[in-house]
Amino acid sequence: MTETSPKTTLSALNESLDALEAALAPLEAKPWSQTVENLLPLERIKIDVLGAYLINDLVWVYLKMKGVDPAKHDVTAELERIKTYYSKVSSAEGHEEIRPKVDAAAAHRFVANSIPRAQHLPPTTSAELAANQRALRIAEEEEEESIRRLGKPSRFRHIQERGKLKLIPGQEVETIGGEDVMIGEDRQREAEKFLREFANEVEGK
Repeated sequence: MTETSPKTTLSALNESLDALEAALAPLEAKPWSQTVENLLPLERIKIDVLGAYLINDLVWVYLKMKGVDPAKHDVTAELERIKTYYSKVSSAEGHEEIRPKVDAAAAHRFVANSIPRAQHLPPTTSAELAANQRALRIAEEEEEESIRRLGKPSRFRHIQERGKLKLIPGQEVETIGGEDVMIGEDRQREAEKFLREFANEVEGK
């Protein structure tokens, strides 16, 4: 197996570093917080994990160039730990792709139909509640006043109308003991005769 010469390795490393600097230039142009503020949660986690891996991997390369065995350095353990997070991100990313889409409109209708109608009403403030109670009280007072003026509830009015005496021509009504009583024509004539006789006697005296 032919070993790569140090010169070739160094040249390849320089080319890789140039490409890396060009790729990182947009990220270095502004604060990190501005870079991730418009990303989705999963995208933000992914770029954070990749950034951490990149920094530790560069430390690993630096140690290698200095002749230090990276396997005996803490950076190797840190790289392994970051790899576990990257695996979790990749797994979450796969689940997100196959996640079923929810019909938001259908879900809203289902929830709305499951809630009692009273709970669909907008919340009533204390001022609105007091105004409603006051309006109800005024309506009750007006109804009581109307009943008092009529003398009896309106629902009994039809009884009063149906109970009225219907007079037949030639009949009159007199009140006896608070009750309405009909008088026939004979009794009326007798009463008129009695009054005439009584008047004649008075004039004769």
